[in-house]
Amino acid sequence: MKLTRLLACLCSLFLGGVYANSLTLPEITSIAKEAFIWGYPIVDNYSVLYDQALNPNSSAFRAPLNQISHAKNVATPQDKSIVAPNVDTPYSYAWLDLQAEPIILTLPKVKKGRYVAIQLIDSYTYIIDYIKPSHAGKTSYMLVGPGWIGQAPKGIERVIRADTNIVLTLYRTELLNAKDIETVHSLQKQYLVQTLSEYESKPDPIKPLLPPLVKPVDIRKDPTNIEFFTALNWMLSSMPTLPQEKNLRDQFAKIGIKPGEVFNPSSPEEKEAIIAGMQAGLQEMVARAGKVKSSAELFGSRAFLGNDYLTRAVAAMIGIYGNAAQEFLGVGYPADSNGKPFNGKNNYQIHFKKGQLPPVDGFWSITAYGADRFLYANSLNRYKLSSHMLPQFIEDPDGGITFYIQHTSPGWDKEKNWLPVPNGPFILTFRTYLPNEPIRSGQWKAPPVILKDQNK
Repeated sequence: MKLTRLLACLCSLFLGGVYANSLTLPEITSIAKEAFIWGYPIVDNYSVLYDQALNPNSSAFRAPLNQISHAKNVATPQDKSIVAPNVDTPYSYAWLDLQAEPIILTLPKVKKGRYVAIQLIDSYTYIIDYIKPSHAGKTSYMLVGPGWIGQAPKGIERVIRADTNIVLTLYRTELLNAKDIETVHSLQKQYLVQTLSEYESKPDPIKPLLPPLVKPVDIRKDPTNIEFFTALNWMLSSMPTLPQEKNLRDQFAKIGIKPGEVFNPSSPEEKEAIIAGMQAGLQEMVARAGKVKSSAELFGSRAFLGNDYLTRAVAAMIGIYGNAAQEFLGVGYPADSNGKPFNGKNNYQIHFKKGQLPPVDGFWSITAYGADRFLYANSLNRYKLSSHMLPQFIEDPDGGITFYIQHTSPGWDKEKNWLPVPNGPFILTFRTYLPNEPIRSGQWKAPPVILKDQNK
């Protein structure tokens, strides 16, 4: 009886909030909140990595690690691996594992006037760098992991170091028009991804083994699934602790966030405290998302974002792998001219005055998505209006252009300027590639989306 009572007392003490790690339940909640925000883009990134490079049975599988794959065309409504995909540039993907040795990326000569950019993204979802082809001839770049020591071989334009051993290279090749797709395919075939050994025609070394795979978490459908932290731990295995984040990682370790470990709270009460922290983190992210004014504040390098982990998380939630401002700027549209969310039960118009189209060195596009941030299937198979389509648009009498944003046809004489949208909530994204200074400074403003007919 005495032993039973002693165990009961100890159990009561444990469940009352004092754990072996000396953390109280509120402290656990606080750490879980911070870890959720910090880890959200990493876990989201793992889901894409798993589907595209680690799980051959996935419908979204592209190619194994250290191999490149190419989209034969731009994204469609059937593509669900990345939210808010652009429909301007057929993607090429290469997920790289830098643990064994560096990877050499070789690009062909590209004629002036075509936008091609390769975005390098680490496991934190920071933009490491951009590489671009030359107009003079082919170029090669060497990407190395955080622990690599050595010399670059001859013929390397530049050595780029990553803070993580797994890196996504995201290729965007401008599609000028429907007839241009064969030229895009020709360029894609010339994008080379080689290990250093392959580049130097040497035998490949033994590749490091990845930890046993864990099931990814759909954080959009189930954002507070406790398995979130198991996925995070898997990713941490390829992410050496940075000096500036050592204290942070030490804090996370107190609740079981450690590289390669299965996350397993020690009691139902601790699990509940962790989920409460995740919920609090999500609420903070949603609140921050409501204050976003432009994509310029969301995407960039570690140097650009600093320790603003909340903004990094919001960027992933809104549209993971977005471009930095010098490369790309989203200039609208959060709402209509009345500040109301878009709904396809209404009809809208966007009018560009003569000479007021976006000033860009690249191109621009306006893309419609459903409320789930994926493309909306429609009878025209039209998901955007863009500068590539200028020859087909019908001008207004004043020389400007009016676009019709609605669910039903605006009439046969206006359909060339029509962007179909769902018969319910939808999202508009206005993209500018290589935006000029008036856009980057905010001097140029996108015209508003005017509500014309309500609740049709």
